[in-house]
Amino acid sequence: MTFPVITDVDAARINGLRMLGNGNGASGLRDLIDLVEDEAHIVPRERIARDIVTVNSTVSFRDETTGSNHKVTLVYPRDVSVPERRISILSPVGRALLGRKVGARVIFGTPGGSQRTLRVLRLHYQPEAAGDRAL
Repeated sequence: MTFPVITDVDAARINGLRMLGNGNGASGLRDLIDLVEDEAHIVPRERIARDIVTVNSTVSFRDETTGSNHKVTLVYPRDVSVPERRISILSPVGRALLGRKVGARVIFGTPGGSQRTLRVLRLHYQPEAAGDRAL
C-alpha cells in the first residue's frame, strides 16, 4: 500500500475543518484528519508531483467493483455540487482519491460497511500544476 501525498496547504485547510466536527459529515472529517495525521506524506505545495490528486483536482477513476468510470472534481464540503460532479473530500470516494497518484489502486470502506476498490485513471487538472495558487 502506498501512502497518500498531500500538500501542506491542503493539510492545513483540512485541519481547519475541525470546526465542522460536530455537524453533518463528522465521521468523514475524523477519517480524513486521521488520514492526514497518520498516513499521509505532507509536502510543500510547490513540490507536489503533477500526477497526484489534490483538492480542486479533476480526476477520472474506475470503480473496479462495478466497472464504471467516473470523472469528478475533488472539493471542500462548501463547494460540493452533484450536478457539476464536485465531490467532497469528506466522502469515502473523496478520501480515497485525495493524495493518490495516477495509476494507484485504492480499497476503501463505504458507510454501509462494504469495501470498494477504485483505480485513478487520469488527472485532467491539478491546481498546483496549473499555477492556480488561489485554489
